[in-house]
Amino acid sequence: MIFEKKFTVAYAETGINGKLKPVSILNYLQDVASEHTGVLGVSAFDLFPRDLAWVVFRYHIRIFAYPRWKDQLRIRTWRYPLNNLYELRQYEMFDDTGRLVISSKSAWILTRLSTKKPVRLNKNLTPELMGSHQQPIDNDLPDLPEMTGPDQRRSFCVRMHDLDFNRHVNNSVYAVWALESVPAEIIQSLHPKEITINYLGESLYGDTVTSRTQQLASNPAHSFLHAIFSRQSGKEITRIKTVWDCFD
Repeated sequence: MIFEKKFTVAYAETGINGKLKPVSILNYLQDVASEHTGVLGVSAFDLFPRDLAWVVFRYHIRIFAYPRWKDQLRIRTWRYPLNNLYELRQYEMFDDTGRLVISSKSAWILTRLSTKKPVRLNKNLTPELMGSHQQPIDNDLPDLPEMTGPDQRRSFCVRMHDLDFNRHVNNSVYAVWALESVPAEIIQSLHPKEITINYLGESLYGDTVTSRTQQLASNPAHSFLHAIFSRQSGKEITRIKTVWDCFD
């Protein structure tokens, strides 16, 4: 039940220093998970006619080294159903020497598209996908605290380009909004070594969102809490924590 896929880092996936962009990392994880669910018959395209969709609500990414342009990568992933409520997914990304460069974990719920409410996994997945032979994954994805006061804000308009197959903003876009609100002296010289995301709501085409960022005083020194709000509803739709370091 472990799925593997190889990638070559493309030029368009790198940033100003030739290293893989954080948003590209999230896209890689999403791509490999989507291909795995396709093999299992429960991809977004398989579920849509059944009025079902996967919705991610937690992500935790640890980055040990940043791949560069033309690097060869191998990503392995596996899933684990938990208590009929959640689908946990583990990811491991290796370079061509076998070194672990990125480790990640995510949690998903299965929802009814027409009602936007969660459904039980055992009533909508095959017995094989719910079997006890699955490789366990620890449910240690952290909850993030509320922001006490933003240091700065940036607003963005949701573009058609930001939407996925289910017409919701793709999960990687929220990370882009958060990272873009980090002070210029940080984002131009450091890279995230840890990204934690709690998805709380949704945003749709035409919405305006505001990314609020607060630098945390506790160690590590370069850590930030981000809260993304919908201007239309006034609700917080995503909460993110980033920790930054020098990778040169």
